This record gives sequence, structure tokens and C-alpha cells, in this order.
Amino acid sequence: MRPRPWLLPLLAALGMAVSCGLPGAAPPTSFVFPTPNQTLTAVFFEPTQTPVVAVETFTPGPAPTEPPTVVTPGTLPPTATLSTLSTRPNGAVIEADRLATGPTIDGELGDWSSPFSAADKVVYGASRWTGVNDDSGMFALGWDATHLYVAVQVTDDKYVQVANGADIWMGDEVELQFDADLAADYSRASLSADDTQLGLSLGNFGNIPVQSYRWYPQSQRGPAAGVTVAGKATPQGYDVEARIPWAVFGVTPAEGGRYGFALSISDNDLAGVAAQQSMVSSVSTRTLINPTTWGTLALGGGPE
Repeated sequence: MRPRPWLLPLLAALGMAVSCGLPGAAPPTSFVFPTPNQTLTAVFFEPTQTPVVAVETFTPGPAPTEPPTVVTPGTLPPTATLSTLSTRPNGAVIEADRLATGPTIDGELGDWSSPFSAADKVVYGASRWTGVNDDSGMFALGWDATHLYVAVQVTDDKYVQVANGADIWMGDEVELQFDADLAADYSRASLSADDTQLGLSLGNFGNIPVQSYRWYPQSQRGPAAGVTVAGKATPQGYDVEARIPWAVFGVTPAEGGRYGFALSISDNDLAGVAAQQSMVSSVSTRTLINPTTWGTLALGGGPE
């Protein structure tokens, strides 16, 4: 049979209609990228930067017109010199005159020509101190190659001393604090082996004798060998005189020598009772066990 040309277009259209219904013949569905899991910020997002808040705003100034100064190490002044380390900043320096002949230690102060300094700054028991008539004093110091000499005129309206030995501080008495190595101990706020605390007591002018006692250094605690003390009652209080070997302080003296020093006067007004009610001193900052609170003693010149 001879083909009919008009049938060819009809057969092609029928084939296309049938093929559209077969599996996979539909056009592919467009792909949509999944929405990221926004809890995984380290994976999907750049980390958010917290802005830095300036505490202070610095505005640059104009450029310097001169080059900066360069400090060469070793050209700076020292922070301390021998002169600054030989004077404590606590009150005036007390000077001891060099004596050609030491005074007679008898409690009579008429042979003293050295200037007197005041011991009237309350350093303990201020609430019980009633004024200069209650407890105060004037004192002078002298020295020679072998001894330090002390004279004290004490004003005290009621003399009471019922203690002996290590307890004489609980009564009317005079105390010395002495730092033999001031420069080395300048900033040391505790006692060392070269610091001395020495008490001078007139007893009770009866059965309790005149005496001295050294509390520090503790290795030498006890009566101080070679110390001579004398004194007497006066209308205004009492006078004390003492001669103290330099060996007590461990010092070889020389003119110009400087030492830490404080002279203090303890007071007790309770008749028949051992007690320390108040204390005055030559230096207002004085505390017992802190040498940085003491004053300064200088050995002056004078007769050889």
C-alpha cells in the first residue's frame, strides 16, 4: 500500500501526547537552597563584633617643637643621701654638748650649762593627762669619749613609784630610746639589736632604791651595767641625773655622730598602785617599738 503523506503530521502529534504521561517526563522542579539553621552562627554567619567603648577620649596635641629629653641612667640624683638618712623628720634635732669635764652625778643640776629641751608632748594616756603640771619636763644632754650625760627637770604634781626592776615603767620614771645605727634603720619600723630602751627611776626615796633598767635589746634585758643615777624631790616634782657608758648603746662616739633618740617621762598618780597613767616625750610621734617615730640626737662640738 502506498503511504498517505497527510497522515504523518497526525501521527507525530499523537506520539508527543502519549510521551508526556510517562514517569520522568515532567520538567524538573526548581531546587530551593534550604534555610540555614540560625543557631549555628559560627558556621553560617560572621560573628557580630561588639563595639569598643572608649573610657577616655585622647585628643592628640601638636607635635613637640623640641626633641624629648633623654635621661641617661646614672645621672639621676640618689633618692637618699647620708645627710637625709641621719635626721628623722620628727621634731627638732636634739644636740648634746661635748664636755671637757662630766658633771657630778648627785641630782644637783646647777653645774649644767647645756641648753635644755622640752619633753611635753603627750604620747600615751592623753585622757588622763591634766596638763604640764601633771607631767612634763625639760632636759639637757652632754657627752665625752666614755659617757652620755642626762639631766631632767620633771614637773609632776604627785610623785608615785612603787615598782622595781622591769616594772619601773609603771610609775614615775624617765626613759630613753636610742637607735645606734640611724642610717641603716632609717625605714625600719621595728626594733633591732642596736635599739635600746633604758629606764631611770628614783625609787620611792625610801625602801625602793634608785635604779636603771634596760628592756631592749632583749638579749641584754636587766639592770644596765655601769649606769649611775641620782636625783631628788623638788617643789615642782623631781630632778634626775644620769651617766651612761657608751657601751650600753654599743657606740664609739664622735663629733657629728647622729642617732635615733627620744626622751620620755612616765607618770602615775595612783598612790600605792603600780600603773602607767600617761607619758610625755621629746617627740610627739614617739611609739615604743617603732624607731621611725623617734627623733634625732646629734653629738655637738665643744672642749676636747
